[in-house]
Amino acid sequence: MDRVRLGVVGCGSIAQQNMRGYVQHLRAEVVALCDTRRERAEARASEFGISPRITTEFEELTADPEVDAVELLTPTFLHAEQIVAALDAGKHVSCQKPIAVTLEEVDAIEAAVARNEVTFRVTENFTTYPPIVKAHELIEAGAIGAPSLVRINTTRAGGITDPTIVRYDDAAAWRREPERNLGGVMFDDACHKYATAMLWAGEVTEVSAMVTATDDFVHETPAVATLRFERGALGIIDYAHQPGLTIRGRYTPVDELFEVHGPLGTIWVTQGQAETNDLAPVLLRTSAGLEEFDVASDYAVSFDGAAAEFVEGVLAGEQPRQDLGTARRVLEIAHAVYESAREGRIVRLDRRLDP
Repeated sequence: MDRVRLGVVGCGSIAQQNMRGYVQHLRAEVVALCDTRRERAEARASEFGISPRITTEFEELTADPEVDAVELLTPTFLHAEQIVAALDAGKHVSCQKPIAVTLEEVDAIEAAVARNEVTFRVTENFTTYPPIVKAHELIEAGAIGAPSLVRINTTRAGGITDPTIVRYDDAAAWRREPERNLGGVMFDDACHKYATAMLWAGEVTEVSAMVTATDDFVHETPAVATLRFERGALGIIDYAHQPGLTIRGRYTPVDELFEVHGPLGTIWVTQGQAETNDLAPVLLRTSAGLEEFDVASDYAVSFDGAAAEFVEGVLAGEQPRQDLGTARRVLEIAHAVYESAREGRIVRLDRRLDP
């Protein structure tokens, strides 16, 4: 195989960010688009200047012999069934996070991965966001010593200054259906943060959390999850909702502040999905002073990196970063967050770490 012929399933809001990296990659070609609303697939084809085959039927795309791989950008409650069907059709599969809603669904995906000789990964663009990658490089180089505390703060604002993404109403609607979701932001968005914290500090063994139930199923804020890592570090994942605040940004009214502490210093990643700070994207404070790292910080670049990682993994026959095991552990953390908040106790995960 000298290039990956890709079919994209789900052409709504998130496809506007996910597809660019595939369209631009020299060894990938988007040959098919699928959406239950044909006009959305047509809009994405026009937006990116491509001429793929378009269908409204998932089964038609997975049966297409001209499609080597599938990128699933569909609602989470559809993931397990679609992943299994695409794998059994012999396609390499990349699926938007979270991997699924239940751990039983992950078991079914694991069985499908085992019986098919194809590549599977979960798309986690935070781990290819250049400032997060730079922070990881600094940690690995020993710049702050072994991480002792990771904190990821997320602000969910009421609006952004320069929106560039078309937001479809139904993209938000399914997220507000309790019967189809584990929870709100501590599930759907926080999976990004759990994966980032694991990248920096390793496996999580304990979780405790407080999650606020509100009239809005998605905005279950304020919320705080505390993680204990097997190497001794602690992590704090916290959320605040500020509906009266408009922040500077182009993609979504959400921004993050990341910090990692160690015995030798502190690393900050000063922005994520929006552009609320005029600071260097990465800061390192040690005894030598404050060092700035001016890496690419446009959030869209993270999706380009995720696309490249999948394409290059398929071509090389190598496993891309977020494999089945990692995706399962991220989902286990999310389940533990809600279990802890519901029962008012620490939830241990270390018994689940063994394969």
